[in-house]
Amino acid sequence: MDKSPWSVAILCFAGLLSLSAAAYPEQSVCGTPLPPIKIADERREWTFRKGEGDYKVKFNYTGENWTHADVAAIEVDTPKPIAVLPMQYTKPGRMMPGASVGGQSIGQQWNLITQAELAKRLCKLGFVVFTPSISDYGENLDGYQAFEHFIAGLHKGNGNIQTVLLTADAHNPNAQNPLPGAQMLVTGTNPRNQAWEAVIQRNVEPFYRQVGLGNRGARVRGGHSDVEGSSAAWHPLIERAAEYGPTVTIMEAARAIDIIEQAGSIEAGRQWAAPLFDGLAEAMWEYACQSERAACHHNGDDENG
Repeated sequence: MDKSPWSVAILCFAGLLSLSAAAYPEQSVCGTPLPPIKIADERREWTFRKGEGDYKVKFNYTGENWTHADVAAIEVDTPKPIAVLPMQYTKPGRMMPGASVGGQSIGQQWNLITQAELAKRLCKLGFVVFTPSISDYGENLDGYQAFEHFIAGLHKGNGNIQTVLLTADAHNPNAQNPLPGAQMLVTGTNPRNQAWEAVIQRNVEPFYRQVGLGNRGARVRGGHSDVEGSSAAWHPLIERAAEYGPTVTIMEAARAIDIIEQAGSIEAGRQWAAPLFDGLAEAMWEYACQSERAACHHNGDDENG
């Protein structure tokens, strides 16, 4: 049967759409395609396959060792430094709502702000930026396992990589966090990278001096112990990635209640904390350049995926 001009036009338009989808890969947070990414063929079976596109991960999990990430390496074909900016927090009433002030959960809102502000700066500095979210894998314990293993897979597969989750602390002390406030939580069961910790602390110190808030600095997370090297001194998100390289941290920018008191609101904290975002991004760039100087392009000289 002969096709009408309209049907031919529709078919051609559909073909153009499919060609466009094939020709233009999914955009990264930096607005350009991510470099080629592959999951290493380790010639073994993996129980779990989670995530989509560039955020896929393969791993095994038995529950017998919380600090170990039995994960396939995720290799990114780039000479540029890599930054991982995780989105850990969920909406109120879900798995990880984060800190609350006056009965209002601010964990997800602040995490979205810090993720966006750091990504903007790191993209301009020439980083390849990943922004994995627990929501990509499921806002439950199984999803959190996959989320953690994705980050660990990136650390296993790449050398010049840093993971920073910049969050806001609750103001109620507990056994794991007896002194809430600004601090840099680092690995407790793997060897630490104190040079990396020092670069970050030096670059964020002017912000804390400016706003008059104390900063406890880098410390072992201490899930059930604050003794470095103790098998009880773990935080799963940190430890699983740190098994393959210790440049991974959860940083508390400040107590959430302090951000609201000084800035006026969590949203206003975006501008209030701008010097902190600047300092942290500069620190990550400085450390990356010490590792692979040829890969560094300051001030957006080479925008990336």
